[in-house]
Amino acid sequence: MKKTLFLVFSGAILIFTIISICCAPIINGDIIGASDWKTKNCKYYEDVYKSDKTDANKKAKNLCNRQKAMYGLEYSSLIIDVVLGFICTILGLLHFFDVAKPFEKISGIIGLSTGIIGFILTLVYICYSGYIFTNDTTDGFDNTYRFSSSSPPYNSLPLIKLDKEGAFAEWDDSKGQYKCIFYKSNKPNSIYATYSDLGKKQYNYEKKRHYDKDDKYTKCEETFASSTSICLNEYFSSSDSTHIGSNCKYLYFSNSPTGVGNKYVFDRWVSTIIFSCFIAACCIGLAIFGFLLFKSDGSGL
Repeated sequence: MKKTLFLVFSGAILIFTIISICCAPIINGDIIGASDWKTKNCKYYEDVYKSDKTDANKKAKNLCNRQKAMYGLEYSSLIIDVVLGFICTILGLLHFFDVAKPFEKISGIIGLSTGIIGFILTLVYICYSGYIFTNDTTDGFDNTYRFSSSSPPYNSLPLIKLDKEGAFAEWDDSKGQYKCIFYKSNKPNSIYATYSDLGKKQYNYEKKRHYDKDDKYTKCEETFASSTSICLNEYFSSSDSTHIGSNCKYLYFSNSPTGVGNKYVFDRWVSTIIFSCFIAACCIGLAIFGFLLFKSDGSGL
């Protein structure tokens, strides 16, 4: 039984890692701008923060460190997992067919070490990947729904955050102006979508946005021709939008995605995190049965 489960967990690690490599967002170039994460100079952001200890500079420093760490972890954890998983699978096959009895203790040590190393690396990768996925703003993707920003490191035009109908602002009668729906004064990046938002319908192709003749889409779209900072404040000034004083309850962007590229990236990233969790779980199993194989008396039980 020990030999069988040693083989099962080894093979599962190998299979799940291969699937993760095929889906991994950085390895496969799905995250626009991620190819630069490995060469980011985080020391620059640290020096900027030391000279000007503002919250924005602190976030820039931390983001740089997270992105650089995730880049290295995605490659190192998955490559190490697939190599060690392959080695342990071969060893597991040899023991399953009882052709390597003299090496059971050595195989057990290899399995135990592989399980521990794989679990730690994979768990750290899951933590970094999951945090960036759920908390950090997007660096690219479909070239729509964007504002520009000169504050490092948010100069890569992240996607603007939209509600489920694709609106980003609503009319406020008391102010006589439009209010940015997602603006929060204590969170300057609250107006931008996170990577975890990419799977939502408003960031991908919707038939009604292109073919629906509803006035809310045809008459209440905003082009931002005269301003690139319209939602950097909670309310629009009268010069920021051509819809001030009109009958539009909500404002929508004039351009909407014609593809489903954002959903594609979302699905692949989520798949990688899920299969990485499976890998971490199998690493625990491999470590346990590697230890039991090491302690085996050679009876094969």
